[in-house]
Amino acid sequence: MHVVRESETWVQLSDGLTGEQAAELGLVLEASRIEHRLVSSPRGRALIVPRHYVALAVEQLQTYQRENAGLQERPPPPSLLGAGWPGVILYAGLLMIIAVCVRQYVFGLDWLGAGRMDAAGLRAGQLWRVVTALTVHLDLDHLAANLAFGGFFAYFVARYFGAGLGWLAILLSGAVGNLLNGLLQSPDHRSIGASTAVFGALALLTVMAWRHGLWSATTWRARTAPLVAGVALLAYTGTGGENTDIGAHLTGFIAGFGIGWVIVDSRLMLRGPTLQRNAARMTALILGGAWLIALAVSG
Repeated sequence: MHVVRESETWVQLSDGLTGEQAAELGLVLEASRIEHRLVSSPRGRALIVPRHYVALAVEQLQTYQRENAGLQERPPPPSLLGAGWPGVILYAGLLMIIAVCVRQYVFGLDWLGAGRMDAAGLRAGQLWRVVTALTVHLDLDHLAANLAFGGFFAYFVARYFGAGLGWLAILLSGAVGNLLNGLLQSPDHRSIGASTAVFGALALLTVMAWRHGLWSATTWRARTAPLVAGVALLAYTGTGGENTDIGAHLTGFIAGFGIGWVIVDSRLMLRGPTLQRNAARMTALILGGAWLIALAVSG
């Protein structure tokens, strides 16, 4: 705020304002029912008030500036970094190919036994199962649900996190979720399906929305709305069905939230195309390597 300069009946509070800045300050005074004018000056726009309103106007403007100081430090809104469809197409193709391999025993191999999540096997050191299980489906309904929900969430993850980093984050969310769930379940627990990673993708979007609204919203309801929405969607879509592995859905969401928080808070997705390409290569290497080990061991 500039030094106050007096004229005959009006006092100039600010000068050299842009049209947007002048309108903003004018709205503050308008809301406080303080008479004011926005006038042209050699430096731009100026805000003036009657002399008897100076103290009150200064107090209101200073209060407004203090309350909104934190908004200047908020992170920029999320950028659209990558194309979403190529990754979704590859995701759908991979799940359908593995589904055929499971049902047809391609190459004479037991793809289900090799790739499913097995808590006892995990505890025996078969860590590849936390990855391979994400691609195994037996029935068409299960496959279709994960294609639909997974494709929808992953499309936006790739758009906001970048295609390479986004899919690596989804894969790691599913793998960590399976690991946590396998360690928490009884040794005879077995599970399959991409839903752990699907709920990891949901968590990635939730933390993106929450992180970028945390400092820009003015009420606690607005600040927590994305988090509440994400948890509500998890509860609505992730806890029904006779064969639903609720634990895997929950651990996938938790893993995705933690991974997403690290990525968004560090702004890792803004480090350029080289990181995105390397992340994409790592995603393919993890998936391919896990299946090569699984089939080699089982064969």
